[in-house]
Amino acid sequence: MNKPFALSLAVFLMVPALTRAESLPLATTSGSELGLQISGYKYEEQVNGAFFMSNAGTKWGFTGSYTQTAGNGWYWSGDARFALGEVKYVGTGTKPGNPDLVFDVRLIGGKDFERGHHLLSPYAGLGYRWLYNDLRGLTSTGATGYRRSSTYVYLPLGVTHRFQWDGQARVSTSLEYNYLLEGKQQSFLSDSNPQFNDPVNTQKDGYGIRLASSYETVSWSVGMFYQFWSLKDSDRSIRTVFGVPDVFVIEPQNTTTEVGIQLKYRYN
Repeated sequence: MNKPFALSLAVFLMVPALTRAESLPLATTSGSELGLQISGYKYEEQVNGAFFMSNAGTKWGFTGSYTQTAGNGWYWSGDARFALGEVKYVGTGTKPGNPDLVFDVRLIGGKDFERGHHLLSPYAGLGYRWLYNDLRGLTSTGATGYRRSSTYVYLPLGVTHRFQWDGQARVSTSLEYNYLLEGKQQSFLSDSNPQFNDPVNTQKDGYGIRLASSYETVSWSVGMFYQFWSLKDSDRSIRTVFGVPDVFVIEPQNTTTEVGIQLKYRYN
């Protein structure tokens, strides 16, 4: 087990014993949260069903959210996440130490349905995800890398289940489906050859899954999360050389998988 994950696991086990004993309702309440994350990250592309390339590494993340109740169990919430780290490229050779960062912001609304010691809270909203990857330089085989940027606009549809752990804590689990409205991928091919343009590809066939579970008290929560994206081949765009059309390029079928641990502080 690597050291960051061992440290996070220790925090996960210790936090319930350190939190202060105050009552926590099942219902969604107004307030804000700030959090820290550590995760294992892997992005992989396939061409004609065969492995083409991957980026994998560890990311550190920072999260923030604000929730406001509206009466009769209704609420709305906004949240943002920024995560960064270095990934190892494997494809046409290998290249470690490549900067990789992601920014995700969402606005959702939902309603609580409480039954005894359990609560279900379905929600829906709108999300925006931006990823930046920098592979500039040479791989182990002498191939020249370039930068990539990726944006997703998506519709989150999910449900949260909570149950009372004891008088001072609860366990909250959320399962979410992300419907991709549109993805844009820009490849900065001019980094590898100044004669090339920087084509943009559009993706509309894809989806994401989110799963998160946490032990929550009035002030602190600790838990684990899983995020997954799967996108099909993009449409075709044209690479040009000195402005003259050269070849068609696509963003291949790809998946992104991330598993991590998070610690959050809540305040009103």
